[in-house]
Amino acid sequence: MWILGFSAAGGVLRNNKGEWILDFSHFLGKCSVATTELWGLLDGLLIAQKQDYNEVIIRSDNLENVILISGSKAGGSNNALIKRIQQILASEENWFLTYVPRETDRVADVLAKISLSNGSSLRIFESPPSRIKDIL
Repeated sequence: MWILGFSAAGGVLRNNKGEWILDFSHFLGKCSVATTELWGLLDGLLIAQKQDYNEVIIRSDNLENVILISGSKAGGSNNALIKRIQQILASEENWFLTYVPRETDRVADVLAKISLSNGSSLRIFESPPSRIKDIL
């Protein structure tokens, strides 16, 4: 079981013991918080798919997005990001999206702040950045 936590346009992938595997951040420029959260989720899902993980718990601190993604049928939303996320989740049998309060995943929150300062597109960290090591 793998755990994917994310906040804004960043996220962290952990194993079932909560140990760090990799993290990522994505600079998006100016857009809404809800949109950056959706991009973070989509990036995380695509990374997890590429790693070929078959059982994943996706944790989001954005309750509204979790409700929108989980509540409507795949393809039922007008939002292209939500539709794509729903398609990925529907194609993976043992992937589950859950809501967690922001305080429970400080690593993903720090990654979101890193993405704001780095100014580059998607960035995957194969070892935890120093700010993350302090939290782990």
